[in-house]
Amino acid sequence: MIRVEARADGSFEAVTEVVVGVEGREVRVPLGRSIGQVDPGGLRGSPVVVFTTQEVAPLVAAGAARSGDAVVGTVDASPCGLGAAVLDAARTAEVLLVRVAPEEAGAALLTARALMGRPLPVLPFDRPHTVRTMLATCWIDLDIAIPSVEGRRRDEARAVARDLELFSRHHVVEVDPRPGLDPSREADVGLGGLTASATGVLAGRIAAGNRRWR
Repeated sequence: MIRVEARADGSFEAVTEVVVGVEGREVRVPLGRSIGQVDPGGLRGSPVVVFTTQEVAPLVAAGAARSGDAVVGTVDASPCGLGAAVLDAARTAEVLLVRVAPEEAGAALLTARALMGRPLPVLPFDRPHTVRTMLATCWIDLDIAIPSVEGRRRDEARAVARDLELFSRHHVVEVDPRPGLDPSREADVGLGGLTASATGVLAGRIAAGNRRWR
């Protein structure tokens, strides 16, 4: 559960415990000075898709909408900080899209988990250095989508995942990316686009599952 505490400077922060394995850590998420009522359940499992390049956003959104009929919202964290922005966007959206710089991805993923969401990174397997940067400060376990495709691109993605020990540190799942793709241009989409679409499809399925429980 999330509790909100006031700080000496007049701002607020959400406080919760994040458990990985058998270890729990207290995490504090700044919420700024002006916040509404915060649900103790936070995001209640809503998927938060974190990516680093704007061109993948339409593929993520299409995958989420077509696989789970999910309402997709884009988070603009600049005015009030990521925590408050994510909570605000979750009032009207089932899948949240967050664009950050690669070095900010770890903090964004942790924020999503601390606010009781499902953090889903779009990992550019065609750029292993960027994947390393995105996960360098990420100590939580993640759900990571790999596109379920044949041939060289699948082998490339799995090779990067093995090199970075993603299979032992995270929950890696192969996902069919086709729901998020334009069939007439499917052959032209690179590995990064396939991964973005697969992550969107996974987010849509999670959102649909949440809808049934609610």
